[in-house]
Amino acid sequence: MISADIRKQIKAGENAGTAFVADPGDLDAIAAAVCSFLNGRGGVVFVGVTPDGEIVGVGANPDSERRHLETRLQEMISPKALFTLSIDTEDDRPIVSIEAPQGRDVPYVVNGRVFVRRGKRTMVADPAELRQIIQGRSVEPDRWERRPSLGLSEDDLDQSEIDATIREARESERFKFEDKSGLRGTLRQLGLVVSGGLTNACDVLFANRPPTRHPQCRVRFIQFETDKAGSAYLDDHWVDGPLVQVYWEIIERVGAHVRVQAYFAPSEHTRRDRVNYSIEALREGLVNALAHRDYASFSGGVSVSIYPDRIEMWNSGRLPREIKVGDLRKPHPSIPTNPDIAHVIYLRRLMERVGRGTQKIIAACEELGAQPPKWQDSASGVTLTIYSAGAAEGARLNPRQAHLMERLRPGDMLRLGDYLQDQQISERQARRDLSELEEAGFLVRSGRARATVYQRTERTV
Repeated sequence: MISADIRKQIKAGENAGTAFVADPGDLDAIAAAVCSFLNGRGGVVFVGVTPDGEIVGVGANPDSERRHLETRLQEMISPKALFTLSIDTEDDRPIVSIEAPQGRDVPYVVNGRVFVRRGKRTMVADPAELRQIIQGRSVEPDRWERRPSLGLSEDDLDQSEIDATIREARESERFKFEDKSGLRGTLRQLGLVVSGGLTNACDVLFANRPPTRHPQCRVRFIQFETDKAGSAYLDDHWVDGPLVQVYWEIIERVGAHVRVQAYFAPSEHTRRDRVNYSIEALREGLVNALAHRDYASFSGGVSVSIYPDRIEMWNSGRLPREIKVGDLRKPHPSIPTNPDIAHVIYLRRLMERVGRGTQKIIAACEELGAQPPKWQDSASGVTLTIYSAGAAEGARLNPRQAHLMERLRPGDMLRLGDYLQDQQISERQARRDLSELEEAGFLVRSGRARATVYQRTERTV
């Protein structure tokens, strides 16, 4: 099924971040649109959708079309770039969604031409636009993952992890490796060799012991006895190794805390069973933390903290300055911090769609009936909190918020000024009240500045 967010995006029509191509055989148009998004702020190409937004589909064999498109786009677009392809279906009409984040190795080229997005049109870059793209790249510092990892040699690498990457990429047809290229050639195709040396990204992804050179690569797993500050640890463990191995070990430890709970639904007398956490949300949250963390900081890292009624995942990265916490709840530009690392995570089939991971987490928690997840972006990094399904039943509202929820019906809207008229509080406190109701899933915010409105959701108190 096509998600509500994607359906809404298609309904809004083509724009600077959305393109439609009806015919999956029109490779030139598809490649040009993907290239334009890589050279800009990112976007998504919906294949099987007409220019006026009608979903016509890509035929009876969408998986074959997806695989063919992936292979051909990887061949047509240079340099190699991260973009993801997935299938969405509406009334037996499957479409292929190609999500391309903002590229870090601009300019990207198709058939010798650089494409850009002007409004809702894909165009060949003129000299001024091309100069702007190149100048923008020249002022951006070399990213940490592309720097040589001093002291790393081929003997330090886990060959089984490299073999698994090649095997899974070939099985999914997400990447076409040249045959008989050897270890160094394989790593070079993945962008993990610079000036003859192995990169930091290669160290993170495939080295047996990355912390011997980069101690910040460890991941900490902590279980607390209670929610109180200073609570005793029930478990405190550091995990290191090749990145995908680290991912699976942490998921195994987190999975031990996913249990089946019995509960009674409102106005029902029949007991139901449900898990207390969405494993899909937990997996997506951990992938995001590992892919977007700030690996350059020696004081940085990733930690997963288990509390009685919530799980917190912290990483030392920051949201791009173009993206605010509220944007994570809706379609937003994807600007990968570590695209080489993210690309291998994608090849290992741990990442399905760039730019929509946060929406998948929200949807998975909503389906379970859990309190909406919460993100915090601070100077120390980004923290994602995923709540136990049981915790949703105990949502705490202050008297002002409770009164507002009693007064509003699902679908009703209000503005900040409306709330201020009803309450004798400061504007700062009013904004905090409404923000907390939004984070708890009782309100949905839209618009900006004076045009901001809050709409009551279906969630009951």
